[in-house]
Amino acid sequence: MAKPFRLYVCSDLHASERAWRKLLNATRTNVYGVDAVLIAGDLTGKALVPVVRQADGRWRASLLGTTRIARTDEELAELERSIADVGYYAVRVSPQERASLESDPALVKRIFTEQITRRVREWMDLAADRLDGSGVPMLLMPGNDDEFEIDPILAESRYAQNVNEQVVELSPWHQLVSLGWSSPTPWSTPREMPEEAFLDRLSGLLAGVRDTRRTVMMTHVPPYDSGLDTAPLLSPSLQPTVSAGDVLRGPVGSTGVRKAIEAFKPVLGVHGHIHESGGERRIGSTLCVNAGSEANHGVLRGYLIDLTENGVERTLRVEG
Repeated sequence: MAKPFRLYVCSDLHASERAWRKLLNATRTNVYGVDAVLIAGDLTGKALVPVVRQADGRWRASLLGTTRIARTDEELAELERSIADVGYYAVRVSPQERASLESDPALVKRIFTEQITRRVREWMDLAADRLDGSGVPMLLMPGNDDEFEIDPILAESRYAQNVNEQVVELSPWHQLVSLGWSSPTPWSTPREMPEEAFLDRLSGLLAGVRDTRRTVMMTHVPPYDSGLDTAPLLSPSLQPTVSAGDVLRGPVGSTGVRKAIEAFKPVLGVHGHIHESGGERRIGSTLCVNAGSEANHGVLRGYLIDLTENGVERTLRVEG
């Protein structure tokens, strides 16, 4: 009997330097014995952190509600590394430049784009340097939070392959279909589409596979009401809804993804997007997994999945 094809899947790294380096180190040493790595979207972070130079030459920043002071070049490098490890972007500024950031959204947007593209480029270069010769392909895609400016950088990667909206060969028996967009969210993120369009786009991709039941479907957003999409329900003002002192939670996934799974019955669904809903569930004959994410704490969450000619042989959730 042929050896199973082992996947390592993760999602929602959100610019965490620590999580990215953990992923590269685990892949380079192949501690899990995997045949391919899948990353189901959301590579970039969400916030700039101004590191403000003080009159006395020190640097000051606020990170996760705590004021941090750097007095030497070594302490400044450590501070910026701490900011990068949680997935934010450190920007050195004067007090006047800090004031400009607070009053000029266009300036914030320009600097944010510079930062996200710089880190994605650094990540792709680091992957090529660390993983070349490892024999473990890295198949990834952007997620709904990822700006389109990163797409040319992913296309130029010397190692990782952007598989968004593509059908590619995966295992000896399976093809991979990927779609990094999400259904609409309250935050109007860069890559969103209506549910009807989502189903149409997935259906078009799946029409090009040899056998839908030997297909792995990687969508950033999980299927609706699957248990992999449970999140706090928000009020019109985007605040968590509270009843009797408890935060109300419910399904926030995609009906389009669920309908595609029910119609085409892929062997495996790989998802992310909802960080707090890691786990695995079945929709009919399809096993769906969401590794969850704690990248902002430097924790790398993932799933090991063994595929055989007959389907999913075993799964194991891992973290590091």
